[in-house]
Amino acid sequence: DIQTSSHQLTELKREMQNLEIELQAQLSTKDSLENSLAETESRYGCLLQQIQGQINAVEEELGNIRCEMEGQSQEYKMLLGIKTRLEQEIAQYRALLHEGQQDLAASQGAFQGGGKSSQSYSSSSFSQSQSGDVTGQSRVC
Repeated sequence: DIQTSSHQLTELKREMQNLEIELQAQLSTKDSLENSLAETESRYGCLLQQIQGQINAVEEELGNIRCEMEGQSQEYKMLLGIKTRLEQEIAQYRALLHEGQQDLAASQGAFQGGGKSSQSYSSSSFSQSQSGDVTGQSRVC
């Protein structure tokens, strides 16, 4: 009875040593995994901060681009308004020139009997006034 008890005690001690060894191995594995987890969290936290910094920089750049685009849009609208007004003025000048040419043609037709010298003089003076209007227009612009 003592021998079996002694044998069982030896078996139990051996089993307890094996379990302690396994426990130590499991604790070591646990520590290793916790260290690995902490290292991974640290590394990815650092990467996340870098990415967040890049996102912030891109958002700031996007805001600047939006402001710049808004300014360009306002400038475009202003220039488009100027262009429209200039086109209207050009159309008015053309209409005035066309009227002047018609008036000149009518006055030349009325003075047919007046001789060629007056016609050529009227024509050349009208050409000078037309070129004066054109240069005057370019000076206004």
